Amino acid sequence: MEKKYKILIVIGLGFFFGVVAWAIVTTPDAPPPSEKIEPPTKMIYESNVITEEKNGVKIMELISGKMLVDAITQNVEIEDVKCKFYQEDGNFIELTAKNGNYNKQNGIIHVEGDVKVTDSKGATLFSGKLDWNNETEILTATENVKISKEDMRAFGDYAEATNGLRHFKLKGNAKVLRGVKESEGN
Repeated sequence: MEKKYKILIVIGLGFFFGVVAWAIVTTPDAPPPSEKIEPPTKMIYESNVITEEKNGVKIMELISGKMLVDAITQNVEIEDVKCKFYQEDGNFIELTAKNGNYNKQNGIIHVEGDVKVTDSKGATLFSGKLDWNNETEILTATENVKISKEDMRAFGDYAEATNGLRHFKLKGNAKVLRGVKESEGN
């Protein structure tokens, strides 16, 4: 009988080690650590209208064909820019350009590409690039600047305008023509 017990013990141990080996071999691998997915920080908006009000009065309206907004910095890139700035005295300034950006930190709007600025008094400014400082309310235009108002045409490489387009300074190849009709002095 002792032989039977030894055989049963060997078979039992064999079975036990077989089950342990099977459990080790067939245990699935731990899943790889999942990658941390960062949400996008930039959002794209198409055909967008943004208005800004101060004390319940509209001070700005921006229409864009496409807008890319950085959710962290709040900086904005804009295509097909159309913007209207309303002044306290009831006058306004309209601005159009191919593209631009707004830097939240310094409050400067930069536009370029066929820039056109028109005020409600009939003055017009054309340039390649333009910066608008919201804090100082100063327009700074560069690249082939042309300003028209009433019977005056002004040309230069650089212009700085305040109070709409009523007051401006020209620099670089500056030329001012007075008594010019609309079709003259282009």
